[in-house]
Amino acid sequence: MSAEIVFVGGTGRSGTHILGRLLGAHAQWADVPIEARFHCNKRGMPDLLEGRISLATYLEKLRNFWWHRVRVDDQPRGLYNLMTQASFDSAVERFEASYHDDPVESCAELFRGLLWRVGEQEGKPGLAEMSSHNIKEAQTLRRLFPQARFVHTVRDGRDAASSVTTKTWGPDRIVTGIDWWADRLRAIDAGVRASDDGATFFLRPEQMHTVVFDELLGGDRDARLAELLGFLDADEDASMRGFFELQMWAEAAHKGRWAEGLGAVGRARVRRRYERTLDELGAEGNHVAGPLRKAYERGG
Repeated sequence: MSAEIVFVGGTGRSGTHILGRLLGAHAQWADVPIEARFHCNKRGMPDLLEGRISLATYLEKLRNFWWHRVRVDDQPRGLYNLMTQASFDSAVERFEASYHDDPVESCAELFRGLLWRVGEQEGKPGLAEMSSHNIKEAQTLRRLFPQARFVHTVRDGRDAASSVTTKTWGPDRIVTGIDWWADRLRAIDAGVRASDDGATFFLRPEQMHTVVFDELLGGDRDARLAELLGFLDADEDASMRGFFELQMWAEAAHKGRWAEGLGAVGRARVRRRYERTLDELGAEGNHVAGPLRKAYERGG
């Protein structure tokens, strides 16, 4: 049976949005067109369920920032894009009234109450949501939705770093952007592990799949798409194939953008930093180190 809920996530600037749209082109899933965030970001459901914030604190952020927020480029974001104020208020009031009786189920019902209409409007049985922190908070989300699948999309750290340098909130140099990227991969790796009685539990292969975004754009990309669909227990359909062929190609994703404008010395410096970072992630046992190293050795 195809996964009902697919949570896509990554470091940011790693292809999460386009991968969510790819899944949303399939007849099985509707993609949530914004990063909903209320279920996985700071002062979100993980902090609430772990007792790090109060219910009142969570509701205040939900009713304000997550309902209507504005990006640094003045583009509005938030749940108001998906529903009326009345529908939002009704779902939140039900959540507030039931939370203390059953926190986990109440959080799951709030997620459904706020986002499930996206799939209903498109006549699709499943949902793909692409907030970047989804993988970092996979253990909490698995408590809410035990049958959910998680897709961790990773990208060549040099291109991710280059993309970050164009943002007001990120580092301004590629080499420091690589450090930014690696630190977030470390936080994600810690998040997908859970401990109980001294034992560590990692999400199983049938629960989480790693996609090297660059390899969906070039090389044996049909094989990579087939692996993703196999993980999700779904067959390819014409709509997804059309999106894949028209929207997902290396030039559109600016593959190799990190080298633009750099001389030979600058490119060599970035390569050295990236290779050292891959070595460090590998030595740490990070779950994406192997796929990233193989992609680097194939692509250079």
